Amino acid sequence: MNNVNLVGRLARDPELRQAGDTNIATVFVATDRPKLNKEGRTYKDGSGFTVKETEFHKVTCFNGLAKAVSGARKKGDLVAVEGRLHYTKWQDRDGNDRYGCEIIADRVEFY
Repeated sequence: MNNVNLVGRLARDPELRQAGDTNIATVFVATDRPKLNKEGRTYKDGSGFTVKETEFHKVTCFNGLAKAVSGARKKGDLVAVEGRLHYTKWQDRDGNDRYGCEIIADRVEFY
């Protein structure tokens, strides 16, 4: 199965563009998880908060979902995304192979 579920915050405002008759919105979702020390345990910073690592995920939405996501959403909004992973390969100007990974969203909920 190729299923992805994320809950995080928009890292920047959504970007909406069109390709022919297709609306495409790109958003970046930031998710946090506890950071582990060398012993594999979580630890706290000087303020007593658990230290976390942030990861950024590129999410692509199409058509009606793209319009809804780009409509009234902004950086910092909490979202839940359901979708699938999609990998791409291309060559840059120098002929080097480049690879990318994004999430194609089937559903996005806002909180």
